[in-house]
Amino acid sequence: MRALTADHVVAVAKAILDSADFCFLITQGVAGGASARLMQHVKPDADLALWFGTSITSRKVRDVRNTPRATVTCLDPQRPAYAVLVGTVALDEHLEQWRRYWRDDWKTFWPEGPSAHDYVLLRFACERVEVLSLAAGIAPPPYGLRAAVVVRRDGGWQLEQE
Repeated sequence: MRALTADHVVAVAKAILDSADFCFLITQGVAGGASARLMQHVKPDADLALWFGTSITSRKVRDVRNTPRATVTCLDPQRPAYAVLVGTVALDEHLEQWRRYWRDDWKTFWPEGPSAHDYVLLRFACERVEVLSLAAGIAPPPYGLRAAVVVRRDGGWQLEQE
C-alpha cells in the first residue's frame, strides 16, 4: 500500500464526486437538528467547491441563511468508497454564475433556464474532507475502520493525524 498523502485523498474525493450524480447536502435545520436533502450537484471545482441549484423558497435556502455550516456526503456509485466534506454554504446571486453552473437536466424544475425567477445557486466551500476507498488504497489502520481526513490550512490541504 502506498504512503497516504493529502493530495491523494483530495483527488479520490474529487473522483467520487465526479462519478456520482447526487449527494446529500446536510445543513442545520431552522427547527433544530440536521436537515439532509439529496441533491444533484455540479461536478466539483479543483478546490472541491460544489454548486447546487435550488429554489429560492426552499428549506435549504432558509437553513443556509440561518447557519452557513454544512456537510456534504457522497457515495461512489461504482465501488465501496465515500467522501464526506465539511465547510460552509452560501447563496450566489450572480446571473453569470447561474449560467456557468447550469445543468440542462434542471429544466424539469426551471423550464426558463438559469434566469428563472425561482432559481438560485448554493456554493459549498470545502474545509475538511474525509475519504474511505479500498480501491484507491485509502483505508487507514485498522484496515478501513477509520477514514483518511485532510483539512485546509494555510492555503493548502494537510493530512490530519488521529
